[in-house]
Amino acid sequence: MDRLPENLLYMVSQISNYSKNTVKIQTLNQTTLAPSGGASQLRLSLPVNALVNMKSLALHGTFSTKGVDESAANAKDKVFALIPKNGFASVIDRLTFSAGGIALDSGFSGYNVVSTMKENIEKSAAKYMSDDKVLNQSILESIDETGTYEAANFGQQKQLILANFLGFSGCEPTFLDLNRLPEVFLTIQVTSASVLPVQYEGAVLGGAAVNANPNFSGNGCSYTIDNIFFTIEVISIGNGLYDALTSRLLEEKGSLDVPYKNFNTFTTDQSSAGGSIRGSVSTMSLDKVFAFQRNSAKKTDGSPYEQYYIQQAPVPAVGNTTFGFTNAGLNFISSGVQDWFFQINNAPYPLYKPDTVDAYAYAVASCDRQYSKYRGSLVGSQATWKDNCWVAVQKLNHDDDPRLISGLNLASINSQISFTSTSNNTQAENWERQVWLVTESTSMLRIGASRSIAVVA
Repeated sequence: MDRLPENLLYMVSQISNYSKNTVKIQTLNQTTLAPSGGASQLRLSLPVNALVNMKSLALHGTFSTKGVDESAANAKDKVFALIPKNGFASVIDRLTFSAGGIALDSGFSGYNVVSTMKENIEKSAAKYMSDDKVLNQSILESIDETGTYEAANFGQQKQLILANFLGFSGCEPTFLDLNRLPEVFLTIQVTSASVLPVQYEGAVLGGAAVNANPNFSGNGCSYTIDNIFFTIEVISIGNGLYDALTSRLLEEKGSLDVPYKNFNTFTTDQSSAGGSIRGSVSTMSLDKVFAFQRNSAKKTDGSPYEQYYIQQAPVPAVGNTTFGFTNAGLNFISSGVQDWFFQINNAPYPLYKPDTVDAYAYAVASCDRQYSKYRGSLVGSQATWKDNCWVAVQKLNHDDDPRLISGLNLASINSQISFTSTSNNTQAENWERQVWLVTESTSMLRIGASRSIAVVA
C-alpha cells in the first residue's frame, strides 16, 4: 500500500489540506524508442520541488511491431511480429536513476531478463491475468490477420502502460520530497529486436512455419515505442506538517536515509548444464542471489528451440494454467541440471546440493510464501518450472521491506559470489546455454542539508 512514512502515521489525524493529483511529464530528448536509428535511449526529469509518490511513476506509450512481407506474390510465407509478453518491460535493457550527477543504482544490463525472472516467482496469477494483461500485454496474443494495422505492417500495435519499476522508484518512504534532492533524472535504454516472438502465416501461435520465407533469417522484425510520456502522483500537505518533520529529522540526525533495492548482473556462456559463474559485489546488505540459464544452442544441436537471441515462435509453457507461451529470449531452463549451490566468500549456500525441484521451494521461501494461503507465482506445474521459469535462489535477509536492512553485510570487503551447477550427464540435455548470476541488495540514499547527497551501497 502506498502511504505516508511510518513516522507520520501517528499524527495522521492532524493532517489537513492533504491532496493528491497526477501530473504528466514529457521526456527531455525524444518521445520514441527503437532499437536502432539513434532512438534507443530517452531521458526524463522528475518534478523539481515536489512531494511525489515514487511508486506511482508510470511509462505510457504505443508499442508497434513490424514483420516481414511474403517473399513473392501468393507465397503465403509472411512472418508476423508479435508484441512480446510483458510489453514494455520485455524490451528495456537499462533503467537508471541519477541525481546531481550521482548514479543512484548500478545501471545493470538486462533489465528485461531480471524483471521477468522476478515476476515468474513473485507475482500472483490474479494480478498477471487482470491488471498486467490489460495494461502491459502480460499474455502473448495470436495475430489478427484481418486487422488494419496487422495487414499493413505484419505486426501488432497497442497502447500500453508500465509501472512498478525495479530499483530506486521502489524506495522507502514511498512519498519522497524532491525539494531535498538535486534534480532527479531517469534514463531508459531499450534492447535489440531479438526479443520479439513471431507467428508464421497459416500457423497457429507457437507453430512452425508452413512455408519458409527466404527473406527472414531470424532478425528481420522490428519494433518502436511511440508517443511516450510519464505520469506521477504529486502530493500536497498544506499545513506544513511534512516539511516540519523532515526538517527536524534532518537537524537531529544530520541526514535523511532513503533505502531502496539495487541489482547487479553477471553472465557467462557454458557448453553444457554443468559449470560455474562468478561475480563480485560490495554492499551493506546482500539480500538475495539468483542464478538461471537461457538456451544458446541451435535446434539442430538438441535444444527444443533456437538461441535466445533469434526471433522465433514463442516457447510453449507446458502444463501452465496462467500463460500458454513465453518469449524465447526470456525463457529460463533447467534441462541437464542435476544439482546446484551458491558460494559467498567460500561459504556454501545452502549446506547441501539441492536439485531442480528443491529450487522452487527456495523460490517460495524467498518471497515469504511458505505459510501464505493466498499468494502464489506464475508457475503452474513442475514442467513449467523446469522448462520455462527455472531459477536457483537464496534469501539472505530477514524481510523484503527495504526499511529493515537485514541482509548479509559485505560493506567492508569486495565479496566473491559463485553459482555452480552439476550436469546430469544426459547428452541430449547438455546443450550450450547462457548463465546469469544476479544479486539483489539494499542501497541507501543519504540526503543532507542544502541538497547534498551520497549513496551508501
